[in-house]
Amino acid sequence: MDPELGVALAVIAAVVVVALLTTRRSAKQAPARARPAPGGHRGDAPGTAEREERDRVAVIAGGGEPRSVPVSRLVDSSVTFAAVAGLDDAIAELRDIKDHLTHPERYRRLGAILPRGVLLCGEPGNGKTLLARALAGEAGVPFYSVSASGFVEQFVGLGAAPIRDVFDEVRTGPRPAILFIDELDAVGARRTGGAGGDREFDHTLNQLLVELDGFTAADGVVIIGATNREELLDPALIRPGRFDRRVRIEAPDLAGRRAILTLHALRRPFSRRVDWGQVAAETAGLSGAELAGLVNDACLLAARRDRELVGADDVAEAIARAAEGAGRRPVIDDGERSLLAHHEAGHALLSLLVRDVPVPHRVSIVSGRPLVRSPWAVNVGHDTLTQRQLRARLVVLLAGRAAELHTFGEPSTRAGDDLEAAKELARSMVQRWGMAEWVGPDEMRSDLTAMATPDLAVARLLAQAERAALMMLANNTGRLRSIAAALAEHEVLSVEEVTAAAGLAPARSATALAPVATVTHIR
Repeated sequence: MDPELGVALAVIAAVVVVALLTTRRSAKQAPARARPAPGGHRGDAPGTAEREERDRVAVIAGGGEPRSVPVSRLVDSSVTFAAVAGLDDAIAELRDIKDHLTHPERYRRLGAILPRGVLLCGEPGNGKTLLARALAGEAGVPFYSVSASGFVEQFVGLGAAPIRDVFDEVRTGPRPAILFIDELDAVGARRTGGAGGDREFDHTLNQLLVELDGFTAADGVVIIGATNREELLDPALIRPGRFDRRVRIEAPDLAGRRAILTLHALRRPFSRRVDWGQVAAETAGLSGAELAGLVNDACLLAARRDRELVGADDVAEAIARAAEGAGRRPVIDDGERSLLAHHEAGHALLSLLVRDVPVPHRVSIVSGRPLVRSPWAVNVGHDTLTQRQLRARLVVLLAGRAAELHTFGEPSTRAGDDLEAAKELARSMVQRWGMAEWVGPDEMRSDLTAMATPDLAVARLLAQAERAALMMLANNTGRLRSIAAALAEHEVLSVEEVTAAAGLAPARSATALAPVATVTHIR
């Protein structure tokens, strides 16, 4: 054996022996710990001495120290439900928990049991943390907050220690209380039973399950978990008895967006000309956090211009920044600018001329992150539309491509997304809703020749819509060119500016449907 290798092995063995002797000596000298009362919950957390010994062995085996996870504790949260806008349904689901925390005797008298866990599910930025803090503020109980990503350790055996520390802090603190665990999927993903890092994840999750079972309804501690990846969670974690209730936190709807915008603008000097209902209509798809940032951006723009009030133009620019990536505009040549302008002008013009389609609030040729899905796409499962309305949307979806064909003689890649959306809509009309010349879903046709029929029907719908768009643009070439010229110059136009450029009567509203033409007769 190599002498140097032998010395190294001897040193390692000596370190392990000394550590084990030290652990045993400390355990003998430690005072006796109180054991859980007989009949206690089988999931009660182990004694302190046992935990310390297990942590020391984990350190020896893993070669590291367990990290301490920072726990944010608010004894008196000033946030209440009044500070949460756009989440009325979620607040309603949590009010009984608030009442249970503030009036436990009322529920105890009737045998009602306080839910031990609540799971908040939804996309980031929609108020999960704020809602949990507001529940604590309404109930007047301490609020503990921790991120589950801090529970995961590199070395096997160390991940359980931070979990025990957090639950110990809550267990020894005042009660009732709320423990909020953010990013629950970081530690609560489905167990794999693998080795190495997967094994450590499993071990950490097992410890979390033990700690959750260590609380009873009588303890008055409500565990609130938050995740945007609900499908990844282990079934054992979210079963009844651990997380008894699930609350969906959806992106705010029109009324919710207006409430959020109004709330954040409440104590700021905004001009009376700012129409928050209009702003809410223009910001579909934004989260609550993004809406709050939009209001703040408008204030920053006004301050940069040394204004006394935040004006409607400041808000409009803030919306544009949110939609187009903070105004970062790529350099494009005149040819590309003209093509983009005519493409978007085609959409805008036919949205004004075609009956039964929404009118966009603004039109832009600035590249960037789209603010919302196409206003002419169909939200399957939410929108209820007739065959005539769907055909009209097909025409407007293909209007940009038709404008390119009409003006330049060929389409560009700019029309790719529109064409895909139109195909998806036409395919649904044929295969899901039976809106083709052969009537009925696929199940109503069994012969082999029917396999090609849906594709032919889809192609026919698209061809009819494109012919209708080309015919209408040919009859309104002057209007198309006027809108395109204005877009090329200003890059962004409001619906009022588009209407003025086209020489049309003012639209009744941004969602008005201009009853100028119908496309149901196009074959």
